[in-house]
Amino acid sequence: MRRFFVCFFCCLFLVFGSGCRTPQSVKNVWKETKYYYYTYLNTPVTLNFEDQGDSEEYQQTLASAVSEFDMRIGDLERVLQNSDKNPDAAWLARMTERFPWLSGLALTDASGNAGAKLPLDYPKPFDVLPLLEEDPKQQIKDLRAFVQQTPQGPEIYLANPVYLGGDFRGLVVVHFDPRVLIGQVTNPGVFMLAGPDGIIWPGMFDAEATPVAAINWGEVVKDQSYGTVSNEQGTFYWVARYLGNLPLVYAVKVSGEFPERLENMAGLTEALPFALGKLDLRDIQLDSGETGEDLSPEEVGNIGSPDVSPESPLRGEPRDRTREPSAEDLAV
Repeated sequence: MRRFFVCFFCCLFLVFGSGCRTPQSVKNVWKETKYYYYTYLNTPVTLNFEDQGDSEEYQQTLASAVSEFDMRIGDLERVLQNSDKNPDAAWLARMTERFPWLSGLALTDASGNAGAKLPLDYPKPFDVLPLLEEDPKQQIKDLRAFVQQTPQGPEIYLANPVYLGGDFRGLVVVHFDPRVLIGQVTNPGVFMLAGPDGIIWPGMFDAEATPVAAINWGEVVKDQSYGTVSNEQGTFYWVARYLGNLPLVYAVKVSGEFPERLENMAGLTEALPFALGKLDLRDIQLDSGETGEDLSPEEVGNIGSPDVSPESPLRGEPRDRTREPSAEDLAV
């Protein structure tokens, strides 16, 4: 795996090194980042991962730390991009089986009203308003994403917009607490995760003491895709990737000494109840009292679509939201 990611980082150096010296347009940087990400990072694994190549140790550390997290969200991105624009209860069950770390799924109309939502009682506010606006950097039908910061922790929303001709009709939405997935990687404490609005995951560090927290990443990624940031205490190396139109920044310490907050690691455990775990049709409770398994094939396909009214009578809900998902529930 190491050589696989070394190739990716080397390509970033070759391609974007000159870009850091000569500013590029937002659209070009965004397109090139996506191209090299999908070409070198999300291609089938066929290389000898034991060969570390000539990359720096901090690059190897970053690649090793984020690889599992990054591949999982990349998989989610591809599946959602190719999802049915009128998903049914069976689709919900398949999504939770493949991505048991998801917190919820929803189908909304063009105003952001949920015509179908799983679960109904999620403790964080359901908010898709930032996803309703078109992003000038991308095609109108490309995936959209944003990070919601809440007292209960961060939530990443990812949506596939639905159009009928040129008319926007709604969204197919998934959302998740990234700490659930980060908790499954080998060494979650060594890297930080940031977005345009600040720190998403601080790792084991006191985030405010790091240079990563002082950067306006929404502006930096307009011109750069990787680099280093420093303060008086030391330096971090970072690489940006896009989830939909959302820039996510992975960062790892290069040098220096930074205060640690090991209590951050407790957040990984605290986030576990937010995950749906694996559900099947019997687990998808409807307002009628029926489960997805009780419905006919025609009814299973009628849980609501982005162009139905918010009064759609079929809304998904897992049977037991009080039980914390087990390791088996979250296994992929």
